[in-house]
Amino acid sequence: MTSTSSRANSSPPSFARNLRALGEIVKRQRVSCELNLLDAADYMHLSVSDLSHLEDGQPIDTGKLIKILNELGMVMLVLKKADAIDALSAIGEDIDWPQGTAEPPRPRKQAVSAPASPENTTPTLFVDFDGTLHVGASYIDEHGLITLDSGAPLLEFAPLLVKILEPYPSVEIVLTTSWTRNLPPEKVISFLPSELARRVVATTRSSTARLGYIKDGTDRTYIICTFASNRRLTRWLALDDRAHGIEKFERVPGELQNHFVCLDPSRGISDQRALDRIQEWLVSVHAPRID
Repeated sequence: MTSTSSRANSSPPSFARNLRALGEIVKRQRVSCELNLLDAADYMHLSVSDLSHLEDGQPIDTGKLIKILNELGMVMLVLKKADAIDALSAIGEDIDWPQGTAEPPRPRKQAVSAPASPENTTPTLFVDFDGTLHVGASYIDEHGLITLDSGAPLLEFAPLLVKILEPYPSVEIVLTTSWTRNLPPEKVISFLPSELARRVVATTRSSTARLGYIKDGTDRTYIICTFASNRRLTRWLALDDRAHGIEKFERVPGELQNHFVCLDPSRGISDQRALDRIQEWLVSVHAPRID
């Protein structure tokens, strides 16, 4: 039996008959705390897969289960069935358990879940600048003048992206470049060729990563994954030379690997393997869907 503390949630306590019901209770409480899976797992110092497995009704380590419940302001009570009946009756839960049943029948009234927002199937490309569209790290002075430590031209590989995207007008771009921290988004976009600039629909300027992710170098990966999750993007690809620790944010092993093109910063997207991967993605997301 799992109940929610009155301080964290004033709704009536919930009764978990099985792991799936427990997972639904945990998910409902997490959502009520306005936490997505990534933020909740980071806050609890647990992996995303642990929290995801619990919410999906799968077994996890008992210690981790108790930690998750505690962090969400919930407690789990283990009682004899007779005592549980008395306790549930005292809080207004009328549970009719037939003798000899391994699992009580489902309650007559089921909570109605709010409909999930529809998936966003727009082909979306997350694009960095340094190590992606040119070689070298950028320096922006107080006047907004940008130079590269490599001495290479700014955005020298942008024409390659223009060419490869030309047959696919529906592809949108989200800029992940750190330039947006120092310059207005419209200024950053203005550096791009017009063919790319008109595809830009957003930047990750307002997205921030937790200190732990910044320290271990996975902040860019976290920001991209969170942005894609919040926008419910399903057809996205990230071009970046700083996509580290991808597996850390996977609910299922390998689920995010095909969403990232981890670039060699000395070659960016000029690397033929990177261009081939982008082309492969473009073909796959524009293929007819079979329902």
